[in-house]
Amino acid sequence: MKIRLDSLSLLVALHAVLFAAQPAVAKDVRFPAAGNPAFSLRIPDDWTTEEGDDDSLLVASGDHSMAFTLLLETSDKPWDDDALDEIATVALRVAKASPPKRKEAASISGFPGFSYPSATTNDAGEVVRLTLYIIRIDKTHLALFNRIEAADNSPAQRKIAEAVLRSMTISPPR
Repeated sequence: MKIRLDSLSLLVALHAVLFAAQPAVAKDVRFPAAGNPAFSLRIPDDWTTEEGDDDSLLVASGDHSMAFTLLLETSDKPWDDDALDEIATVALRVAKASPPKRKEAASISGFPGFSYPSATTNDAGEVVRLTLYIIRIDKTHLALFNRIEAADNSPAQRKIAEAVLRSMTISPPR
């Protein structure tokens, strides 16, 4: 009987961990609300969104352990890879993050781009992982977003951030 109870306890604990890692309810976010290009993503119900003065959107987890910032950029001239690298360097410098040591190929909705992993320390002295993504929608439109996470996030928290990232799509300009 004790073995069965221990197995049942283990099963209940595993069930609780699995459900804690999965958001029970989700909501769809589109930014900007009208027009194209635009981001679309699915976030857990306890996450919040806040539009910034700089035409950006902050999407933050209820426990404040992770966030995404979304921004769209337009230029009269085509964006080349050197310009993307320069944007990444400047953006990470503004965020007081370490310069990008590498870039990795990335893609959202079939649009190519790069991710630039970095890290910074917040005012409380905690290490924060920051990954800047720059996606080329077309010759003159870029989608930029940051994935920001506490360095000590649990695997369950990272799994939620990955699910939000996988849900992200970008609609092209029309």
